[in-house]
Amino acid sequence: MRKYRLLVILLAIIAVFYFARTVRSFTVQHETKTLKSEHFIVSYNGIYKSEAEKVSKHLEGNYSRIRENLRDIEHDPIKVFVYGSQFKFNEATGLKENTKGTSRGPNEFHFVWTNWFNSIFPDDPLKTALHEFTHCLQLNILIDKAKDKIITQDRLTFEKEFDKKFKAEYPRWLWESISMFEAEEVNSLSVKYAKSKNLTLEELNKSNQIYNIGYTIIEYMTQKWGKDILPKLIASFGNIEKTLNVTQEEFEKGWIAFLEEKY
Repeated sequence: MRKYRLLVILLAIIAVFYFARTVRSFTVQHETKTLKSEHFIVSYNGIYKSEAEKVSKHLEGNYSRIRENLRDIEHDPIKVFVYGSQFKFNEATGLKENTKGTSRGPNEFHFVWTNWFNSIFPDDPLKTALHEFTHCLQLNILIDKAKDKIITQDRLTFEKEFDKKFKAEYPRWLWESISMFEAEEVNSLSVKYAKSKNLTLEELNKSNQIYNIGYTIIEYMTQKWGKDILPKLIASFGNIEKTLNVTQEEFEKGWIAFLEEKY
């Protein structure tokens, strides 16, 4: 009898889930709409207007904080594209892997509004928005710095040369960890799992474990050297020895000790 009741409850939960998902699929915004705020232009499709408004409000609420932390220079309005499904996101961006967001230069980024209806383990979409926004800030800063080194009157040549330098020299561990830190993307269980791998910064450049542990790299760095070190680290393309006056091996030992103590 008890098993029968549990089965009935389970079926009822499943029925409610599918009913709610069906209702959402018919009631969300299916035509692309736009919300404009002071610093962002949010285009959305497949989500509710109220959800798009949350994105706009959250980005505006964190705009000055993150730009001040990284000492971002003057920034043009940023175009934000929000999708209600992974399929729509992949179709629009041309990406094939199931990433939740991508930046397209300093003034544009795209991301999926994840929820229990379109993802097994949904991320917080508002944090994803801040994560991609921080990528845009990093690019804005780096492009401005590159203008002193890449001398050309041809915009296309400049962009080509910058892309080549960025891909070759800007470390992925820094690219992701700063965005994770500013978006406050951290999970203690994920950190414990990643730290058991004993990965170096160089190895994290090639490992998706950066998404589990990246936050802690900047957390440790800012606690020991202060937040003012971040814009210097970005400008130096992640040169730890130049900005922190320690070798990369010494930094990694200190970071690992920090992880053992806190996590």
